[in-house]
Amino acid sequence: MPVIVNKQLELDKTIQYRLSIQADLNGFSFSIVNDLQKKCHFLYQSDFAFIEDPDTYNVAIYKMIKSFPLLSKKFASTDVIINTHKFTAIPLSNFKSEDAGLILGQLHFLEELDEVDIIIDEPQEMALLFAVNSTLLNTIKTIQPDFKVAPSIYPFIKNNKFFPDNNKIFAQYHKGHVHIIITNSSKMLFCNSFPALQFNTALYYIMLAVKQTEIKQEDTAIILSGNFREEDSFSLTKFFPRIKFFRHPSILLGGSELEMKYASMMFPL
Repeated sequence: MPVIVNKQLELDKTIQYRLSIQADLNGFSFSIVNDLQKKCHFLYQSDFAFIEDPDTYNVAIYKMIKSFPLLSKKFASTDVIINTHKFTAIPLSNFKSEDAGLILGQLHFLEELDEVDIIIDEPQEMALLFAVNSTLLNTIKTIQPDFKVAPSIYPFIKNNKFFPDNNKIFAQYHKGHVHIIITNSSKMLFCNSFPALQFNTALYYIMLAVKQTEIKQEDTAIILSGNFREEDSFSLTKFFPRIKFFRHPSILLGGSELEMKYASMMFPL
C-alpha cells in the first residue's frame, strides 16, 4: 500500500529521481526520492509476514514488480537494500576478493542460489561481504538492469556521521535476527548478526556486544531500525540514556515506526 504520495511526482521526469528498493522476508518496499530537493515523492510498502520460504517470496516479488509499471521507468540511479543476516566485515589488509565466498561460507550457511557480493569501505579500511539471493537480483534486473546492492546495515555504516554521538550502537531488528554495529567516534568496534525471535533475545545480544567492546553505556546512544515496538524502545531506556531512530536529517517520513522501517531508503548508497 502507498505510504507517501506526493502530487508533484511527474512520471515523465523520473530520470531526475532515485529509485530505492528494500527487500526482505518482511516485505518489498520502494521509494522515489529527489536527492537534490531532499524530498521523498513516493513510498510504497508491502507486508509479506505470511511468507516463510525464499521461493514463495521470490514469486510474490515477481508478481508485485510486474504490477507496478512505475518501477520500469528510467531513474537517475537505483539502489537495492537487502535485509540479510549473512554478512561479515573483514579488514582490507587481510582480504583477497577471490576468498570472499570461502570466508562468508565459514560463517554462514550459503544456499545454492546465494550470490556473494562485496562492498569496499575505504574510510573503515574494511571489506563488507554479504549474500543475496540471485533469483531476487535477477528479478529486479528485469525492470532495472543497473543498480547498486547493499545489505541493510550498510546505510548506517556509510552515514553514521549524521549521528554526532561519540559512542553509537546501531541495532536493526528484523524477522528472526538482530544486527548490531558499535562505533566509537568514526571507528567501527563491532559488526555482527544474531538469531533473535523475541526482543528479550535481541536485548541480550545488544548487552553482550556492549560488554565485549567495553563501551560505557552512560555515554552511548542507541539508534534503532527495523521492527522495534514502542514498548521495546521504552525498555531500552533502562540501559541507555539516549534512544534514537535511524532517520535522514533532512528527509523526514513521520513517526518512529515509519522511520525505523523505511528511512534507510532515504540515503543513497
